[in-house]
Amino acid sequence: MNIRAKLLLDYYFGGFLHAILKLPTILLGKILRSDHDLKNCQEIAVLKLLGGGSLVIAYPALLALKRLPHIRRLKLITTPAIKPFGEVLGIFDEIIVIRDNGLVALAKDSAQAFRRLFACDAIIDLEIHSRLTTVFMLLTCARNRIGFFTNISFWRQHLNTHLLFCNVSNGIYSFYDQIAAIFGATSAAYEECRGSFRGQLGTYKFEGDRARLAIAPVCSGLSKERMLLPEEWIRILSERLLPRGDKANIEIHLLGGPADRPELEELKALIEASFPFLAGVWNYAGKTKLRESVQILDAMDEVLCIDSSLLHFSRLLGRRTTSYWGPTDPRTLARPNDNGMDEIHYVKISCSPCVHMSHQPPCKGNNICMRLAANPDASVLHNPAWLK
Repeated sequence: MNIRAKLLLDYYFGGFLHAILKLPTILLGKILRSDHDLKNCQEIAVLKLLGGGSLVIAYPALLALKRLPHIRRLKLITTPAIKPFGEVLGIFDEIIVIRDNGLVALAKDSAQAFRRLFACDAIIDLEIHSRLTTVFMLLTCARNRIGFFTNISFWRQHLNTHLLFCNVSNGIYSFYDQIAAIFGATSAAYEECRGSFRGQLGTYKFEGDRARLAIAPVCSGLSKERMLLPEEWIRILSERLLPRGDKANIEIHLLGGPADRPELEELKALIEASFPFLAGVWNYAGKTKLRESVQILDAMDEVLCIDSSLLHFSRLLGRRTTSYWGPTDPRTLARPNDNGMDEIHYVKISCSPCVHMSHQPPCKGNNICMRLAANPDASVLHNPAWLK
């Protein structure tokens, strides 16, 4: 199933299930009168099906939960695409995978997950905008079901045992921190998170003493409007490379997933043609697994990226990071830190941010917000070359 089919299934089928399950859930809650004290929990499951970057943003809160003395197991319920993120973070004792490439596989894996999670102590739903994940938690009969509600998701009332308000115009990391707080924990500080994460990550060895620059120009299928044009990356590189005196001693490393390899090959060729003096340009898309990609990030002098999971890994590692934003707002996704290693490019326009605010971007792919992030000169709005 593609992203749009999943969203439609979630909205309509999830809404139908909410309607028929709400009244029985309310009645059973009044009859059973279960104990919902979170301090009695020994096993916690975290549900995250889309967007591995969200797990990285939530890492300080998840690490705090993992370190609570009474928590014996921390589990992750996820999809095959997000499983590598759970493995790289290294804090989950068990990862339960639900395939989402078809209805039969989805139903089969969900049934197996219900069996493994039946009557568990607590499930935390990190899918803020999903209806079906609320139903999934309910059908596990988990004693505690923790989720978020927004100004429009009133339908979650009475289906979860614990609901936290999420104002999507503010930092999502603050609301993830609330999860740790209701379990009696305090989210770990950035330096502490960095040390813990690096301790289990491993290293990637490069030979030679050269300046190394990574570019992470791609993102998941959810909101491709976050991406810049190849010629914009050349302009950005020009600003960083041409003034330097050690140009022949600079390496460029391109990072992405297997499906991104052809696109990054084109960018690689363009970089090599534009900057023939470079020591080398490498395309790792499809050649390295996620853990290796993150290890490569940790060996870089600087990382240039858009809003993607690799951006959040780079920030967690404390790398010097330059990021470009448009359909998403850095104020809501970039957890503040005091290491002074972030350079953020974002121009606030009337339709930004649109991700999670609209089922499809109002520009229909004509992401002027990213044009402005790469070049804040407002004249690009009136240049026909940018409005094709």
